[in-house]
Amino acid sequence: MIQRKLIEEIQQKLSNTKILVLRGPKFSGKETLLQSCFNFQNHEVIQFVDLSDKKTKKNFQVIEQFASYIATKKVLIVKEAQHLNFLQNLIDQCLETDNLDALILTCSFEPPLQEELWDAIRLNGFEIIISPLSYTESAKHFGLTKEDQAIEQRLIFGYYPEVVMHPEKAESLVLEIIEKAIVSNFTSNERINKKEQLLKILRYLSWNIGKVISFNELGKHVGIDNETAERYVKLFEKAQLLFLLPSYSSDFRYELKKSHVVYFADNGIRNGLIRSFQDFDFRIDQEMLWKNWVIAERMKSNSQNKKLLESYFWNTHTKQEIDLIEKDDKEITAFKIYWDKKQKMKVPSLFSNYYPNCKVSGINRSTFWNFIQ
Repeated sequence: MIQRKLIEEIQQKLSNTKILVLRGPKFSGKETLLQSCFNFQNHEVIQFVDLSDKKTKKNFQVIEQFASYIATKKVLIVKEAQHLNFLQNLIDQCLETDNLDALILTCSFEPPLQEELWDAIRLNGFEIIISPLSYTESAKHFGLTKEDQAIEQRLIFGYYPEVVMHPEKAESLVLEIIEKAIVSNFTSNERINKKEQLLKILRYLSWNIGKVISFNELGKHVGIDNETAERYVKLFEKAQLLFLLPSYSSDFRYELKKSHVVYFADNGIRNGLIRSFQDFDFRIDQEMLWKNWVIAERMKSNSQNKKLLESYFWNTHTKQEIDLIEKDDKEITAFKIYWDKKQKMKVPSLFSNYYPNCKVSGINRSTFWNFIQ
């Protein structure tokens, strides 16, 4: 098993809180992480309820069915807890019960909780976002040299744990994840009406990663209104499938305002959606895949290291662009991302004029390591 960086954080959090929410897409490794922290076979102390199982889900329709676990167990783990329509009441009862030491909820979607409770959970850091594996975690497991040699493989098939551990079955595993974790999961929850509609939206976004997207054009392509298109995209973002970067603007002339670009959280999911698994050397989207990979790894790193940064892109009506801008309470930092390590970085003239004090760094095949640390 690949050692996850978040194990120590989960253990530390549980020493200070009674409730912990692990949120991330299916197959990203949430249950495996918990198995590293707890002995699931210790049934006298730990109760594991798997609501991804249809029979189990059917048996837990009312809160009373949890009563004996709350009263007798020390740890209650509920997998896919977003399925419980009484989740708020379950949390309240667990918090009020002295016998129970910890309630751990794993969720593929953001569960419907009261805003005040969500604010308290997030303010205290009791929600942990679980992404697929990172470059750093994989490099620690396989060795830096081997992982560096595998980057082109990762650019195509991504970092879901099963895919990384079984490269000989990478293509079929990616397609299985898309069907079970995305298509079936969304449509079964009635979040999107039709499978065909869901796939059209995701494929449109797959072909346009890193490009300015129009919710109006997306809606026309799929056959829905622009407000519904925006709602669906933001739903995918909440499910940790993609990143929606807003445009950075100080109201200078030519700057794009109120625009967005999309990057997928995992390259394999993007390629699987459009059935594009060709060898890297023969691809015409090398630069696109590299930018998606670098930005996704940067997002994982910022999240795991608790860096409170706002992320943007920058573009103008004259097609000058910066791939990524990060902002904290003191400054902004800009990045141009290239696959070719020999390519010379060109800072857009308008950006230099508008933001003369902003440092712009080039991230390429030779310089990415520190950036995603």
